[in-house]
Amino acid sequence: MIWDTRLRVIVGSILVLSTLSASASAQRGGDGLYGRWDRGLTLALGAGPGATWISGKADISIVGEARFLVADVAGLVLSGRWGPDSGQHLFLGVDLRPLFPALFFLYKQTWNEFADLMLQSIYFELGVAFLLDGHQSTGLGVGFGFGIPIYRPLTTLRGLWFRIGTRYINANPSYRNTEPNVDRSEWTLYLTFVVRLGFKANIGRWEPTRYRHR
Repeated sequence: MIWDTRLRVIVGSILVLSTLSASASAQRGGDGLYGRWDRGLTLALGAGPGATWISGKADISIVGEARFLVADVAGLVLSGRWGPDSGQHLFLGVDLRPLFPALFFLYKQTWNEFADLMLQSIYFELGVAFLLDGHQSTGLGVGFGFGIPIYRPLTTLRGLWFRIGTRYINANPSYRNTEPNVDRSEWTLYLTFVVRLGFKANIGRWEPTRYRHR
């Protein structure tokens, strides 16, 4: 039952993204970069509600996160989750967003700013989770999600977003020869309100100087 619910959420999100992309394909309101080269460093701070499933039981939780990205392609993520019954953890990992360089260099954008930014915000994360349970437990964490732009000025305040994400953490002890008596894995589905701050990095100047030979 739980897996059916998660599958429906994932499939529904993909269908929404596909519909928006198709409907915007005929529009050309953007340049495909949307200020990434002007302010190449981004600090995204977010917080919001979530739901955590442990051993098939759901618990309402609160999620906070900070993401530091370079050109919205890759970066670091630090995230914390707290729930009254599911406990709390800190997650530290890498944030990878391959769709922006793939779509840009293959010239496959929709040319609609809203659709492009949402598609290119799809991310995958991988890292380690520190369970704050008093036993110094750690686990492998993986996740993915996407963002929905609400307001996006091209200034230091890069925009206000909603982010929908999910994260899986496996904290089962790997040294046991048999399955542990207690399932230590957990799923979290969350929605955060995100403030993005942009800082100039002069990425366009990273290219080495070229010379013409005559």
